[in-house]
Order: sequence, then C-alpha cells, then structure tokens
Amino acid sequence: GDKAFQLANMVLDVAEKFNCRRGYTSGAAVAQIHHTSKPRVWAVPNHPHLIEEIRGYRNTILMSDLEGRGGQGTITGLNGLMLGAAKKRGIEAICLMGEIPYYLQGAPWPYPKAAQSVLEVLTRNLALKVDFRRLDGLSRKVEGNIEQFLQRLYEIEQIPAQIKDEIEKLKHAPTADLGPITDEEQKRIMEHLDDLFDEKGGKDDRAV
Repeated sequence: GDKAFQLANMVLDVAEKFNCRRGYTSGAAVAQIHHTSKPRVWAVPNHPHLIEEIRGYRNTILMSDLEGRGGQGTITGLNGLMLGAAKKRGIEAICLMGEIPYYLQGAPWPYPKAAQSVLEVLTRNLALKVDFRRLDGLSRKVEGNIEQFLQRLYEIEQIPAQIKDEIEKLKHAPTADLGPITDEEQKRIMEHLDDLFDEKGGKDDRAV
C-alpha cells in the first residue's frame, strides 16, 4: 500500500544521501529441500545487466532460472517494492532469499541455515569478514530440535506415512533436481501441518 511505498522511498532517500550504488534485500524462499541440506540462495535483480554477475555467485540460483518459473522471477511484499523503487531511481538492487523447507514454513522458530547462506553470499560479494561460529552452532541446535520434533510426530502418527516418506526422500534428492514447490504439493503437505504451528507474522517476503 501507500505506507509501504513511502517506507521504501524513505530507505532509498537515506541510501542516496550516502551515494549508495547498490542495495540488497533479503527474505526466505519456500523450497523442496530437507532441513539437513544446505539451503541455496534465490536471487532476483532489478536490472538485466546483473544477471551474469549473479550466475557467478556460489550456491546461488536466479529465481528466473528455476524449473517451472518460465524464465520469470518476481517477488511480492516490501522486498519486491524495494527493487522496483530502486530501479526507478537508477539504483541497482538484488533480493537474496535463503531456502527453507516447505514443511517448516509455518514453524514459530527461526531457520538460521537460510540466513547463513544469504550472509555467505553477501560477505563474499562485499569482501567482508564475518565469524560464523555462533551461527554455525545455532544452526546445528535448530536442526537437532527439528529432528526431535519430526521424530516425535512420526511416533505418534501425527504425520501420515505418505507425507513422512516425501519428507524423507528430500534428504537424498540432489539439490539441482529440486524445483520450486507446486501449489498442489504445498496444499497436500500443509493441510497436515498447519494445525501444528502457531502462524505468526506475514509471508509477504517469502517466495514460493
């Protein structure tokens, strides 16, 4: 709405005062990955000339290159608004989104592995040095908690066997073979998981 547009332009006003030449936004990308896998980073630029640069980033894929996207890469919410507003001002901008497993999208806890993947891309491109040891530890802790949570649900048969098999198959599937989740797949999984999570916050800045 109007307030979101005003907020985006206020941020860009500050960026221009500091002669900012490029902006980055970040968010989450709901994907067909297992929680033990390393999340990739989906990227959406606001200028075509950034495409080849992004294709050289490690562990990063252009959203428009994902199978099933038909060469399109669009995002909604404030992330999408920031890219469009920056383009109007002649400022380069890239949105970087860390993958999160689709069966955890309603979970009330953070998913630090996705954040770390995004930070790794940013620090390499901006030549920054960041100590990831604490984030590594948090990622391992959250992964262990997820394992315990799912195992408990399996034991009490809260998750149907078919859904369990689909989640477990992701553990052994090559990342390159996994495209974005379809609406049908998402509906089938989430109808069994929605009541397990306390939905908090919006999903405007998540790509699916």
